[in-house]
Amino acid sequence: RFPVELDAPEACPRYVCRIIRNTDPEAKTPLWMQERLRRSGLRSISPVVDVTNYILLELGQPMHGFDLRQLKDGIRVRMASPDEKLLMLDGSELSLREDTLVIADEEKVVAMAGIMGGEYSGVAPDTRDILLESAFFAPTEIIGKARSYGMHTDASHRFERGVDPNLQVTAIERATELLLDMVGGEPGPVVEAVSEKH
Repeated sequence: RFPVELDAPEACPRYVCRIIRNTDPEAKTPLWMQERLRRSGLRSISPVVDVTNYILLELGQPMHGFDLRQLKDGIRVRMASPDEKLLMLDGSELSLREDTLVIADEEKVVAMAGIMGGEYSGVAPDTRDILLESAFFAPTEIIGKARSYGMHTDASHRFERGVDPNLQVTAIERATELLLDMVGGEPGPVVEAVSEKH
């Protein structure tokens, strides 16, 4: 299990995650999935990234995969602190504003919520232990945020327009099913943090 705290529940009222340990980093994405992604305009990158992209297309739920080695002691969904920086997956370093919702562990920011993951916590070629994320971010928190940083992603596009707030567990179960077939591994229980009020 990986503990989750919702420090900004109005912006993220549901966050679901699951650890999958001992996956095979040498495994390849099967041809059928590579081809479906290609026909949808996406290139195959790695099994974990491909599965999260496939779930986005199949169910409309953006997801993210973290390298569990890079996460310290738990997930906190919170607003950015003044002067926090995040090195993005595309190599750019962003100075975050206090109005930006982030995914953090106990030491650092690891992703810009609903937009893009950070470079240091992403799944690498030698990653064996994964933390899968599936969350609901309020559209009002995401609208215009990516553009204000000069970015646009498939995830921000979906969250800005509204994702089903009850889809997260279904998405993580489907992603787990696909991943176990492709890379093996041992899944832990689904951890779900929910603010019913929001």
